[in-house]
Amino acid sequence: MKKIIFTLLFILSLTNFAIPLNNMDEAGNVTLPNIELVDQYGKKHNLKDYKGKVIMINFWVSWCSDCKEELPKVLELYKEYGENKKDLIILGVVSPISKKYPNNKDRIGKNELLKHIADNNYIFPNLIDETGKTYAEYEIEEYPSSFIIDKNGHLKVYIKGAVSKEELKQNIDKVLNSVQK
Repeated sequence: MKKIIFTLLFILSLTNFAIPLNNMDEAGNVTLPNIELVDQYGKKHNLKDYKGKVIMINFWVSWCSDCKEELPKVLELYKEYGENKKDLIILGVVSPISKKYPNNKDRIGKNELLKHIADNNYIFPNLIDETGKTYAEYEIEEYPSSFIIDKNGHLKVYIKGAVSKEELKQNIDKVLNSVQK
């Protein structure tokens, strides 16, 4: 029964989210757009490089109170699951405002955002979406928004808004422990 409810909730969540439905194969697997961005350390990340691992992507903004509540939990999970050295990759994505991109989602510029990340000790990779392209492709309108992608690169969980650490962990474990076809 839980599986049926989870599947129904997953399908219902997709009805408000156009991107996955545009990238669904015949088997019902959803592939999200690739992300290729640099993190706060200057390291380039490409989702394609993480095929074979489970990926959790957390989109957030500095001014969001729910994000401020959830990000320490994401940090705890990053540490608990081996700091991206095992089967789970945890990535944040931020979109600083700039003169060139005044419609980006955050209200502070890149340097302030990098300082915010450092001051809060968000040591997990936070990818800097300077153009806002990734936020647009993923149609991010609610913060935080999290996506959990399986080892085959298919979307398995989409979460709009903040959730508890336990709920994040349950969803991660469900995807990590699922049998891959």
